[in-house]
Amino acid sequence: MFETDDISQQREEAARLKQRQRIDDVKQQMSGAMGRRFVWALLNSTRYEGRATLFDTHGGRQNYMLGAYEVGRTLSEEIRTLCPEQYLLMVRENTPKPDEVAP
Repeated sequence: MFETDDISQQREEAARLKQRQRIDDVKQQMSGAMGRRFVWALLNSTRYEGRATLFDTHGGRQNYMLGAYEVGRTLSEEIRTLCPEQYLLMVRENTPKPDEVAP
């Protein structure tokens, strides 16, 4: 019984450590302009903001696009939860201004 409790405690501690590392990794990535550019490109490649563009008559391709969308949505929600200010900064940095010409 005692060994089972120890094992459970070790597993819980490992899970907490893994979660803490994930939080630290996301915050570190979003703390710099290079990280925010990388995350922005990743989110754009998942089409997380364009659910209407996910329809495709080929079932396999649609499944792939929906899977990519879910990855982007999950990452976006995680960033918005952990560092909302950095998320808004990332959007501002990567959204063309009205007087700018898009590349």
